[in-house]
Amino acid sequence: MRYRRRKRIQNGNAPSSTGQMMNLSLFIMLLAFFIVLNSISSFQEEKASKVRQSIEDTFSLKIVSEGESSSLTPSMAQSVNEGDSFERIEALFQSQLSGFETKKNVSRGTMMVDIPYSVFEKAMNAIDQVDLTQTPSRAQGRENFFVPTLSSIMRSNVDGAPTRMEIYMNILDNPAQMQNEDARDVTKLILMLGNFSKTLQANDVPEKLINIGIKKGNPKNVTLVFRKYKAFSLVEVEDVNE
Repeated sequence: MRYRRRKRIQNGNAPSSTGQMMNLSLFIMLLAFFIVLNSISSFQEEKASKVRQSIEDTFSLKIVSEGESSSLTPSMAQSVNEGDSFERIEALFQSQLSGFETKKNVSRGTMMVDIPYSVFEKAMNAIDQVDLTQTPSRAQGRENFFVPTLSSIMRSNVDGAPTRMEIYMNILDNPAQMQNEDARDVTKLILMLGNFSKTLQANDVPEKLINIGIKKGNPKNVTLVFRKYKAFSLVEVEDVNE
């Protein structure tokens, strides 16, 4: 009887040790599987951006990745609705565009912006744009609100007068010399600038607040000059070329 009882006890301990070994082996196999799976996986930006967008829509926050232009945030909506016209326009450019340089001349009351033509053209031709100064709630989650917001700021009398925008296409040669040598190229540039003017006028910017021209400069950039509206003067054109 004693022998049988000891045998039963020994037999009862054996399955316990075997089970522990099996569990340990299974754990090691699963760990190795996930290590291999992680090593061969790749990051997909498109899917990650959808996840970020979903989080933003849920919590009304914007997660900005390096190299991306920021979308609407409460501080951004406030910045384009506060300050003088130049401050609002500059805040709008910072929120929507990249690669530009801004220069202000307080004595002459001008703000000059040099921006790559491709960047400016993309912003002007973007679809599904809304006016951030009028309906900031509708702009939540939108990426494009450049043209309607710029148009609204230009029309406003926050500085006692609306703001005029001058759009200059830059060329390497003197414009007068280019006109004499190849008038067709000049006509082509004027037509390109005219499309920008039409876009602004389609957003209720009066024609008197828009001026287009050609000047000597970096042909990859477009030069924008903002100033309070007043009667056009040839002296102002000279200011731009200085």
